[in-house]
Amino acid sequence: MLVIAHLSDTHFGGKGDPVGRVRRVLGHLASLDPPVDVVLVTGDIADHGTPEEYAEAAAVLGEWPGPAPAYLCIGNHDVRPAYAAMRGLPPDRPTDEAHRAAGHLFLMLDSMVPAPPGERIDHGVLAPETLAWLDEQLAARQPGERAFVCLHHPPERIHLGLMDPIRLENAADLAEVLDRHDDVVAVLVGHAHSACALAFTSMRRPLPVLIPGGVVSTVTMDAEPFKAITTELPPTYAVHVVDDAPDGGPRIVTHWRSLPMP
Repeated sequence: MLVIAHLSDTHFGGKGDPVGRVRRVLGHLASLDPPVDVVLVTGDIADHGTPEEYAEAAAVLGEWPGPAPAYLCIGNHDVRPAYAAMRGLPPDRPTDEAHRAAGHLFLMLDSMVPAPPGERIDHGVLAPETLAWLDEQLAARQPGERAFVCLHHPPERIHLGLMDPIRLENAADLAEVLDRHDDVVAVLVGHAHSACALAFTSMRRPLPVLIPGGVVSTVTMDAEPFKAITTELPPTYAVHVVDDAPDGGPRIVTHWRSLPMP
C-alpha cells in the first residue's frame, strides 16, 4: 500500500497566513502513524515568485521532518528562474523532475507559461519538450511500475467560473501521451483551490484527476454565498491511498481533510 499526502497552492508571500497554514498541515501530517510515504506540492509555491518568497518556502517546507520525501512542481504564480534556483535546476527550460519513492514513479511537470517580468499568464501549457520527456520517462519504466503524473493545471473543466478559463490548454496533447502507457495511476493537480475529483475524459481510458484544494485559500463554487476566493475557510489537503484492485491493477482511494487554524 502507498500513502500520498497531496498539498497545493501554498502561495508563500501572499495574503492571509501562508506560513501558519503550511505549518499547520505539515505538523498534522507529521503526527500520522504510520507515516505517509510521500508528500506532493503541486504548484504555486510562491505568490509573486520573488527570491524572498522562495527562501521562505524553502525554510518552511524544509521543516518537514520526513521520513517521506517531498516533491514539488511549478505553478502559474511561480517564476521559473527563481523557482529553478530554489530547486537547483536550470533556469532556461521547463522544470520537469522525475522521482521514485516506495516503488512508484512521480513525474512532476512544468505547465507554467512564462510571462514578461512583472506579469503573469494564468492558463497552463505543457511544452513539446515536456510532453516528449514525459513520454520517455513513462516508456523507460520497468514493466508494471506504477506512475503518477503531477502538474499544476487541471486538464478538464471543473465548473468553477474563476478557474475553468485558466485550465491546461493542451489537454489533448497530454491525453495522447498518457494513452500510450499503462500503469499510470492518476493525474494529480492543483490550481483550483477547491477539493474535487474528476475523470480525464480526453483519454481513451480516462484516468482520475484529483485536486487537494488549497492550503492558503479556497476558491468557492459559483452558487455559494462566499467571495470567489476566501481565506475564511480552513486549509485543505488530500491523502491518496493506493493498493491493488481485484484485477491486479491499481486502486486509489482519496480522503480530503480540512484543518481549522488554532
